[in-house]
Amino acid sequence: MRLTIFTVFTALSPFLILAAPVSEYTLNARDAGQSTSGRTPVISQQPTFSGDVTQCQGYSIDQTTSTSTGGLLITLKLLDKCAAYGNDINYLEVSVEYETSTRLHVHIYDKDQHQYQVPEYVLPRPKSSASSSDSDSCELKFDYKQNPFEFWITRKEDEAILFDTRSKNIPTYEESIQVEGAYSNYTVLPSHSLIFEDQYLQLSSALPDGANIYGLGEVIAGSGYRRNESATVQTFWTRDVGDPVDENMYGVHPMYMEVRWNETCNKLNSHGIFLLNSNGMDVILRDGVIEYRAIGGTFDFYFFSGPSPNEVASQYAQAVGLPQVMPEWSFGFHLCRWGYTSVEDTRTTVRRMREAGIPLEVQWNDIDWMRAYREFQFDQNYAPADYKAFIDELHSMNQHYIPIIDAAIGYLYNDSDVFDVYSRGHELDVWMKNPDGTEYIGAVWPGFTVFPDWFNPKMQQVWTEAFRNLSQVVDFDGIWLDMNEPSSFVDGSASNSTIAIENTTVVPPNYTPQAPPVDFPEGYWPNISGYSGNISINGTLSYGQNGTAPKNEALRRSYTAEIEHAKRQTIPDHIPQIPFVDEPPYPIRNQAGRLSAKTVSPNATHYGGLQEYNVHNLWGTMEELATHTTLLDLKPGKRPFMVARSTFAGIGRKTAHWLGDNYSTFAYMKRAIQGVLQFNLFGIPMVGPDTCGFNGNTDEELCNRWMQLSAFFPFYRNHNTKLAISQEPYVWDSVRDASIKAIHARYALLPYWQTLFAKASESGLPPVRPLFHEFASPSYLSIDTQFLIGPSILVTPVLQPNASSVHGVFPRTNGVFWVDWWTHSKVDTSKSENVSISLPLGEIGVHVRSGSVLLLYDQPEYTVKETRDSGHGLLVVLDGKGYAEGDAKIDDGESYPVNDLSCLSFVASNNCITTTHQGNYDIENKLKSVTVIGLWIQPSQFTLNGKKVNSNQIKYDASVGRVKINGLQGDLNQGWVLKWE
Repeated sequence: MRLTIFTVFTALSPFLILAAPVSEYTLNARDAGQSTSGRTPVISQQPTFSGDVTQCQGYSIDQTTSTSTGGLLITLKLLDKCAAYGNDINYLEVSVEYETSTRLHVHIYDKDQHQYQVPEYVLPRPKSSASSSDSDSCELKFDYKQNPFEFWITRKEDEAILFDTRSKNIPTYEESIQVEGAYSNYTVLPSHSLIFEDQYLQLSSALPDGANIYGLGEVIAGSGYRRNESATVQTFWTRDVGDPVDENMYGVHPMYMEVRWNETCNKLNSHGIFLLNSNGMDVILRDGVIEYRAIGGTFDFYFFSGPSPNEVASQYAQAVGLPQVMPEWSFGFHLCRWGYTSVEDTRTTVRRMREAGIPLEVQWNDIDWMRAYREFQFDQNYAPADYKAFIDELHSMNQHYIPIIDAAIGYLYNDSDVFDVYSRGHELDVWMKNPDGTEYIGAVWPGFTVFPDWFNPKMQQVWTEAFRNLSQVVDFDGIWLDMNEPSSFVDGSASNSTIAIENTTVVPPNYTPQAPPVDFPEGYWPNISGYSGNISINGTLSYGQNGTAPKNEALRRSYTAEIEHAKRQTIPDHIPQIPFVDEPPYPIRNQAGRLSAKTVSPNATHYGGLQEYNVHNLWGTMEELATHTTLLDLKPGKRPFMVARSTFAGIGRKTAHWLGDNYSTFAYMKRAIQGVLQFNLFGIPMVGPDTCGFNGNTDEELCNRWMQLSAFFPFYRNHNTKLAISQEPYVWDSVRDASIKAIHARYALLPYWQTLFAKASESGLPPVRPLFHEFASPSYLSIDTQFLIGPSILVTPVLQPNASSVHGVFPRTNGVFWVDWWTHSKVDTSKSENVSISLPLGEIGVHVRSGSVLLLYDQPEYTVKETRDSGHGLLVVLDGKGYAEGDAKIDDGESYPVNDLSCLSFVASNNCITTTHQGNYDIENKLKSVTVIGLWIQPSQFTLNGKKVNSNQIKYDASVGRVKINGLQGDLNQGWVLKWE
């Protein structure tokens, strides 16, 4: 949650006078919306440095040593003075380690190790496999050239060069190209020598023509899930911003996967590359090249051999940390809005959901529960006794509750003000500092604020105490961490040793609402149809009533450019001191402008003198580590659940993520798919958007379609902004009905979701996948209007307004076919795998892959617990040869860590289904039903473990070749056989 459009300028205008002056260099260096192509590279912000990378000659090898693990240690010496955007570092070390059979680690760092490196307690480094830590057993090979030093990485299996820093193989570009509709001087790439300076690192690698690049996020890419390989500038600097397109935003994940089509063997080969660096950075893609430009740190690369896309995702997750297994209740439907102004408002929403029959698993509250938006203090309309009673009511109905906690902590207004959390932190000295040692004071929702210093060893104590005190009233089941980029509504600190807070010129923002937002989806015109958002007004469609019916422009893709605590244990041996911390010589393309814009300034300091400059991109992750520890302390043995906005590589092992402050448009509904795919690649699979949109107003048609789409994302929450029209799914009858239908399907599939997430936590396999992860075809590489849940469920939503059908791709490789989830009818792909399917409003395309066996819940109920207690069902879709297989992993859905787990395997073949059981979890709920699709001749009888099934338990539908057997009491702890004749 963040500022809505109508409050932005009101809130920020008092602070503009306090913003630090922007230098001439900054203005020249930023993209300024050039209308013609230019030849000027990025200009240095500091006149000491030239900004001319063409003068840099790189490094030569001074010494090479073999390591005891079979790797290399190479010493490099600077060839000639460079000083493009920083002070040259004369000697480097290159460490090459073959860590596993599929992972190669290449780390280029300064010999004195004065550059910042991400600590182990923030991102634990992956362990080497003792049997594979040598060059002979690794699928990847490291080669190098001595003078100048250049290296390349080859996959042995197909001799493909995956990463190649040899300048002769990399094109240079003297002319800029368009990014976001304007020519960008960041796309001028005149030279590709290795550059390693204290505030500027540059390294380039060759790419094949038409490279298929995925990742490099967090981003909403205009090109879709597949990145624009011809004109991309991806900036890594976390910031609070409402879901922009092709700009830096909340998270930092400098990882990408590249996919290549091998025509010789008709195979898609993939590999992955991860740069572990927390400093601000730009990554530029132009035809034939990827270039890294970081303003600090080191080049700490991990290479993953793949070769399949699923293997790349798995290898990456294993390197940065496998995702946490999630509590089963978290897969239910979540509801929130900014604007539930009291406990009674919230209670009424819960009651209306139940009256409408729409399953609600988790009720949330936005910042309305806080007194003056101050964390851990209760608003007068959320009196502790009533608040506690409400949450007890939810728990008595098997429902759950999550409140928001923002990142900044309110500062005391005056001497009579009382705020225990601030005072406790002040007492233990855990708030971030100005360079002069005073507390750094920004401004967020509570007005003046301080910011937790997560590197301080006492911060965990303050944080856990605050949550423990809160939990005495609010028995929360999870926590929502927002604004943790971190966000600040001012540029710089409002106070320091020379300016007392009472003398500051900063005026806290005025959050008095101005008017309700008028934004609706593009074709809804409130001046014609009113503010209801209804799909029809007096029998007339409301969309396009000004004479136009706009299409979803996000469906148009172009991939070519226009031609013209973990606890802090010790202080590091060396704390880097940055000479140009506020305006580094190389200005990364931060779309907010200065690095300090709307966040904590890079000169703010952490424990031991560590500067925000180096760790800004880790701030949210550090908060998530601390909160995870807190949740384990408060609810030992239970799976922690938190949803956070700002993330860094590897934090999927602790948190879930939502896709931020999106907009109520069809374009953003479509863009949610790429976001979910992106974070499944990043190893943070529990992810989803604000369903129906956060900013602006939704309408009936959009919310109908979106509620159904999000039911098939891992994280499923409806959330919108203050004063927008209500968008709870009971507001419109059609949305209510569509939501109930989709949620029932979701709840039936919960054992499948739990199985996929169990596999993700064991091996890193992504639960949600693009089609090309399962079906090797170059024609699938750009598809992000459909997606797969695991290998067996294909989701095809309607993403255009005023549409009642959609074209989808239904792969038929190796005889695969698809069966409709709702009707069990087979999709006709006899003429083409591109099929038009009818999906009137209230329906979404969901299809099951032939050859699949899915363990389900037998009867979806109002809550996840009630659904679980209904018992299990089995869905079997036989392939053309009468075969199907599947598996399931079952536990109690809440214990942490998972010690008791049972694994079931199902095989259908030769007119029987057999199941085997392994594990130690006692599955109490019985198998109630079995549905078999693909039996085109009605069986005469069924037997379960040799005992004949009563004929009145069996229903046969010849139109879809389906048999359903009800009334079973199968024990899933035992192996069993179901036969038919």
